[in-house]
Amino acid sequence: EYADAERNFKAAARIKSDDYRLQYGLGRSLEMQRKYSEAKKAYKFSISLKFNFHPPYAALGAIALEQELYSTAEKYATDALRYSPHDARANLVLAEAYYMQQNFQAAYMQLISLRAWLSMEPDYLLLLGKVMNARHMYADALQTLLTAKDAGKTGSDLFMHLGIASYETQAFKDAKEYYRLSLYRDDSNAAAWIGLARTEYELDHLDESLEAWMRASALSPDDPEISLGIAMIHIRTKHFGEAVSVLKKLKEKGSPPPRTMYYLGHSYMRLGQRDEARRSFEMFLEMWQGDEELAAEVRDILVTL
Repeated sequence: EYADAERNFKAAARIKSDDYRLQYGLGRSLEMQRKYSEAKKAYKFSISLKFNFHPPYAALGAIALEQELYSTAEKYATDALRYSPHDARANLVLAEAYYMQQNFQAAYMQLISLRAWLSMEPDYLLLLGKVMNARHMYADALQTLLTAKDAGKTGSDLFMHLGIASYETQAFKDAKEYYRLSLYRDDSNAAAWIGLARTEYELDHLDESLEAWMRASALSPDDPEISLGIAMIHIRTKHFGEAVSVLKKLKEKGSPPPRTMYYLGHSYMRLGQRDEARRSFEMFLEMWQGDEELAAEVRDILVTL
């Protein structure tokens, strides 16, 4: 009952405002109502009253995570752990800050160091599973995320990451079910729509894949991977003109992924537009820095053209 808590903490503060625990409690009641600006003021006041009281540092780190200020979250979590190394919230905030900054090794090591005393906490298990996915430990991630589910986690994020782990271990039917559960809980999750689109493609459900790609595109219209996915469906269904239309728009946005030119080249070839195909493949070779076998394939195509 956070609004009631806020009202009572404020009444108490009018009597004695310089109580660091009172200010922390007020901050917590505000944070839980997502009144982040006011919450941060209360937390910082609490710290000014007692600098080595660790909970407000962890709370400021958690708010920074919500606001996508990941280096700030890392700083506050580190401050909290300086005063209380076993603060569970601060440890999880620090691990997630590393994760969101794509420092997956640091995130993993931070979480492994907590395993002895947080091993059955649902939030810990979910974050560990996400980090394992990021480190391509998909079988371990799947088991960890299923344990998180058994421990009580049920949100969209959990099922999306179960979908990722299942997809990467080629359990495509399971992946489809998990992505659908993720979207049942939050149908605005563009990443889950992308995962479902890729899974339907692997199951050769091309109509369903295209529908999922289009739903993802409506939510995240500037994501180039979505355009590439839509183009791949058009190529598979031999709608090469539609593929060219999608890929040309992606190219015109500037700095397209190199595979844009690869797929454009193939689409133009299927349409019999050899000069456009050749130019697209040449641009692909200028941009490509990946698998040499793909580059060799394109060079062979250019010889043929």
